[in-house]
Amino acid sequence: DAKGTIREIVLPKGLDLDRPKRTRTSFTAEQLYRLELEFQRCQYVVGRERTELARQLNLSETQVRPANRRTKQKKDQSRDSEKRSSSTSESFATCNILRLLEQGRLLSVPAPPSLLAP
Repeated sequence: DAKGTIREIVLPKGLDLDRPKRTRTSFTAEQLYRLELEFQRCQYVVGRERTELARQLNLSETQVRPANRRTKQKKDQSRDSEKRSSSTSESFATCNILRLLEQGRLLSVPAPPSLLAP
């Protein structure tokens, strides 16, 4: 730390830093297509359906993971919602400024806030 103190780092038991990391699975286009098709049909693939889908796609059951896809969908939806909300409030602000200009209550269009201002 800033004082020059040396601290011992305690790693969790069973953590083998010498062991190589597992390589990331690369899905084929066909596998991705089928997984996405199944997700659109039913967001919860469990039991026999999951086993059968894994067998058909030559994947392990743990690789058939709709939970990851559900998480991605929620994140995408929240990002889209934020964009809509942001653009709606920007449009609303623009309409208010135009209305004030028309009414003569605003002498000039205000300058946009500077991103670099302190």
